[in-house]
This record gives sequence, structure tokens and C-alpha cells, in this order.
Amino acid sequence: MSVSQSQIERLTAQGCTAQDWSTVVLDATTDLSRIQRTHFLGTVRVGSTAGDATVDGVSLPCGIYDATLADCSVGANVRIARIGSAIARYDIGDGAVIQDVAAMTAEAGATFGAGTEVETVNEAGGRVVRLYPTLSAQTAYLQAFRRHSAGLHRTFARLIDAEVNGARRERGTVEAHARILHCGKLCNVNVGPHAVLRGVALLAHGTILSAAEHPTLVGEGVQARNFVIAEGATVTGGALLEKVYIGQASKVGKQFSAENSIFFANAELFHGEAVAVFGGPYAVTHHKGTLLIAAGLSFYNAGSGTNMSNHMYKLGPVHQGLFERGTKTGSFAYVLHETHVGAFSVIIGKHYTNINTPDLPFSYIHESESGSEIVPGMNLLSVGLVRDGEKWPKRDGRRAPVRRDLISFGIFTPYAVEKMRAGRAVLQRLQDTTPKDKAVVHYGGVAIKRLLFKNCGKYYAQGVTRYLTGRVLDRIEATRASSWPAVQEALRASAVLRDPLVWTDVGGLLLPVERLRAVEADIESGTLKSVAEVDQRFAAIAAAYEQDEWEYVCAAFAQEYGAAPHALTRDRALEILAAYETAANGLHAKVADDSRKEFDAFAHVSFGLGMTDEERMADFTAVRGSVDTNAVVQKLRQEQDALVGRLAHLRELLAKF
Repeated sequence: MSVSQSQIERLTAQGCTAQDWSTVVLDATTDLSRIQRTHFLGTVRVGSTAGDATVDGVSLPCGIYDATLADCSVGANVRIARIGSAIARYDIGDGAVIQDVAAMTAEAGATFGAGTEVETVNEAGGRVVRLYPTLSAQTAYLQAFRRHSAGLHRTFARLIDAEVNGARRERGTVEAHARILHCGKLCNVNVGPHAVLRGVALLAHGTILSAAEHPTLVGEGVQARNFVIAEGATVTGGALLEKVYIGQASKVGKQFSAENSIFFANAELFHGEAVAVFGGPYAVTHHKGTLLIAAGLSFYNAGSGTNMSNHMYKLGPVHQGLFERGTKTGSFAYVLHETHVGAFSVIIGKHYTNINTPDLPFSYIHESESGSEIVPGMNLLSVGLVRDGEKWPKRDGRRAPVRRDLISFGIFTPYAVEKMRAGRAVLQRLQDTTPKDKAVVHYGGVAIKRLLFKNCGKYYAQGVTRYLTGRVLDRIEATRASSWPAVQEALRASAVLRDPLVWTDVGGLLLPVERLRAVEADIESGTLKSVAEVDQRFAAIAAAYEQDEWEYVCAAFAQEYGAAPHALTRDRALEILAAYETAANGLHAKVADDSRKEFDAFAHVSFGLGMTDEERMADFTAVRGSVDTNAVVQKLRQEQDALVGRLAHLRELLAKF
């Protein structure tokens, strides 16, 4: 209700003023004693001021103190105190706290970061991703990487226009139970429920999503312009962001700076710099002196001082790099774009040639006196790969009700296995065509020693065999069929896909290419009428992963072994079991050997300062543990024991038919 004359007199006595008291509306339960030294401009509505709010560990009364409010609505149980200039054109939700803030203003028609054009992957442009609050890794991928069809691009742009227009508001929003404390200027910034803004220097033209289940934190010294920060993210430590998206449960801080970059769920970004980066889930950079530029990457880990170069001083910064999922760079690695590195590879040293090795996954690419060399498949033998595969699902920190980014976590998947099959074929072809007197072959900008062809091809072959036979045996083990014909029927694929062998990685989601093309066709035709429907389609594809994976297994198995799984005889199944045993034991033994190297004599070098050899060993064991206590080594042993037991069980199972 509008304030009465007696209320005006009471408020005036408490240092309050108004441009026009007739446009000030107070809830019937408002305690006037809790509105002091406040100036009202335009239409202002104030809810109940009952209750207390805890600020910096101190319980303080709700209400409005030392503030100017212009065209605002204030919910119930809100505390607003010590506002430098004004809060203008904001709707403030119940239970919010805004204290010690220089200014909060919103302009009519603002989009709060939606519509911001982020020039990802290619710094010179052409791969723009437009931001909107519900952006997912998959819809961002469509914008950045699927530029081959002008019709698709135009139609999808119209769907995004609708999202941008839907974000347009006449006023800003601070949602329920958000807390904005000790901050500088906020201009055209929407703040989600339960979000915490503390000590922020400057925020302009952005949206901070948040949820009660996973509040978002934006902290000390942060400056951000034209941005979206998703639920559960933590952005602190003087981070500098310009035209940036930060995904759910990501962590950003320690002076990290980024522009024209997007990072999706569970990224960890500290110290370094990113420019024109499309960062799929789990992009990690922790170190100073690291520059990530003009690149697409995911499940990526940057070593300290990593430097990507995209400028040849010719036509400008037009060069770009693709680092397929799981790639790592070592300390002070230098990579010259154009670059395309295969999945789960490790790059060590400085590389001044254009690397193009997408069909050689799980490789080590290292610097040598003669240039860049590659050891294909070597990472298959690394215990680090095992650790990565375990840590990513465990480190999914998202707790918001909706997880927008769809993530495929597995290492051995149709995507990676088909890459291994391609790598094996490459190595076989090189072995067949390379003269025996030629010690080194150049492929994709890197050198491969001829002596590696056979062994590295074997690593790929073991990986392929272990995966395909293992999946078939999984299926046999899971069936409760009482006869071999019934087992064969359980091994039959549903044959939904026309080409189950061709897969791709869409912003962290692995799927058959034909499903992606179907999505694109339905966007272009208008069948999918909104971005939400596109996201729903991707969610349905993610739900069909196991079915699609089995179709892949059946098709690849048929090529590898001459018959589809459902055509296996019992005797042939026993041969498949033997092949699985050989491959699994071979790779597992090498990984186990690699894990034990971490406890060899070289690992003791920096331990036991001023001690005897016996004391040095005790010091090492106290800090690092031992082969007998290390969790990863023990897990590998348990897996070996489980493998032995499983093989025995499968033999017994097959013997029944």
C-alpha cells in the first residue's frame, strides 16, 4: 500500500526522502524503524523488513539503511545497507542481502550478457558462439564447429535470437537469498538465487546463474564484462573476464584472464591466460605463464608455461588448433597452429611444425634434435591414463538440478577405439610402404621411427581387441539365456544406425555422426523449434549411448573377426575369450609396470636429506607410501585379481552351453 502521511513523517524523521512519496509502496507488515537514511526515486515497493541476516558472521537486522533506490521492488526479509550511489531498476528477491556496494544499475532492454558474440577457436573470427543463460556445450559446439552449412547456421541463429530476446528485461534481478557484499559497480547484471558476490571489483552485462543446491560464488577483485557464469561456479582471486562463459562447477581464480573464450563444466582455470578458446568439460590450467589461444579442447590439462601460437605474421591470427579429448601438454610446451592432435595424447617440448595426428591417439609427441617425433599409442601403457579415467567422473562437482552439459566419461569408447583402428591401419600402411633402409618416416608433421611401427601397431591392436572382445563377453556374462541360440540372439544388434562405425565428440558428448547430422537436419527444416528442443534431442542421444555403442561393437567386431557377435559359435566364443585374456593381460601388465616405476630408486633422489639410506627409504615411504600401500597400484592389483576371477567365471559359463 502507498505510504500514509504518518508513515512519511516517521520515515522523514529517520532521514528518509523521496522524489514522490505517492510512488513508494510498503507492505502492510513493513517495520518502518528498519528503513533509515534512504532516498526513494520513481516507483519503489518494499516488502516485510522482519528478521535478521548474517553478514560477515554478525547477525544484523533486515531493512534498508543508507541507500538510494530507484524504480526497484524489494522482497521480504531483505537487508540493504550502505549503497554508494544507487540501486536502480532492480527486482530484489526475498531474503537477499546487499551491503557495501558502490552501485547497482540496470538499463531498460538490457540482455544481461545474452547475445554476446564470443569469437572462439579462431581469433580472426568465423567461429562465433553467442551466449545465452542456458547455453550448453552441445549447442555451443553447433555454433562454433558446424559452420559447413549456411542454412543450418541461419536457422540455428534464429533459435538463438529467441533465447537472446527472451533474456531481455526492463529491470535487473537479484533472486532470493542472493548475497552481494563489499562490491564495486554492477551494471546490467542478473544474480541468481543463493549466489554470493563478495569483494567483486566490477561486473557489467552478465548473468550469474545459481541454485540453492549449488550456489555460485564470485569473489574478491573479479572484473567481468559480457559474460555468463553458470551454477556452482567459483570465480575469485582477481580473475579478469571479457566475453566469457564459465560452466557449471568450474573454478576460476588466481589472476586468470580470459577473453572470447568459453569453458564448460568442471573446468579449473588459474594463473594463466586464455584467448579464443572453446574449452569443453574438464579443461584445466593451473600455472602462470600459460597461454591457451585459438584452440578447441576438452578433458585437457596444460603444463606450466604451455604456449600456443596462432600468428605467422601473414594474414593475421587466422590459425587454430584442435586438441582432442584427454590431451595434455608438458611444462613449457610450445605448439604451432595449425594443430590437430589425437585423443589422449601427451605433448612434450617445443614444436615448430604443424602437427596433424588425429588418427594416432594415445601418443607421446616429443621434441628431438631433428624436430618433432611421435610414439604412437604409448599413452595406452601409462598409469596416468588409468588415473584420468577414474578421476573425471569423481570430480564432477555439479549439484544443480539440471546438468546442461552432456558428458561421456569413458576412455575406451567407440570414438577412441575407432581412432585406434585407424592408427593401426596408418602404421601398417607405413610399415608396408617404407623402404627397410629408411629409419624415419614423416607423417602429419612429425617423425616416426620405423622400428616403432610394429610395436605401436601392437599397442593399438591390443586396445581394440580388449575393448571389442571385452564388450562381447560383458554381454554374454549379462545374459541369463539357457541355450547358445538364446545367447546368440542376445548378442544381436538392433540395427538402428546406418553407419555405426563413424563417431564424433560434440562438446564432450560422444555420439554417432549420423545422429549429429539428423539433429542438424531437424534444426534446418524447423522440426526442432527451440534451443530447448535441441538440448532435449541431445539428451535423448546421450540416453541411447549404450544401444549405439553396442551397434558399434557389433559392426567393428564383424570387421575384426569376420562375423558379427550373434554369429559366434561356442567354440569361437572360447577363442574370443582367449584373445581377450591375452590383450587384457598384456596391457594391464604394462600399466602395472609403469605404476611401479614411481617407486624405483630414481623416485628416492630428493628424499632423506642428511639421512642414511635406510632413513631415506623410511622418509620416502612416510611421504609417498609404497607399492604395497599406494591406492592406484593396489587398485591395479585388485583389477588383475578380478580379471583372473572373471576369466574363470566366463570359462565355466561357456562350458555350460
